[in-house]
Amino acid sequence: MKISKEALFLAKDLNLNEADAAIIQLKANLYQKAANCIQKSKFSHGTIAKMAGTSRVCISRVFNLGENSLCMELLIKIIVALKNKIPLKVVKIK
Repeated sequence: MKISKEALFLAKDLNLNEADAAIIQLKANLYQKAANCIQKSKFSHGTIAKMAGTSRVCISRVFNLGENSLCMELLIKIIVALKNKIPLKVVKIK
């Protein structure tokens, strides 16, 4: 995964390391993907919430790209519930 300049600058401003920048970038990517999945879905927010095991309020927050305090696990659950596939690829580091 390529880390964006914005994530690197944010990590630097917060005195975080490159690994933290990668986490910031990954969460931002998952958040955007989850929001896109919700927007393209034909399900109601309540139905998506039941599918992902969360509240309708959390789904609405992601849909509106609101407060970004959700954990990555919940974002992955939303994506998997709507796309029926895992949004990540694990690669072996050489």
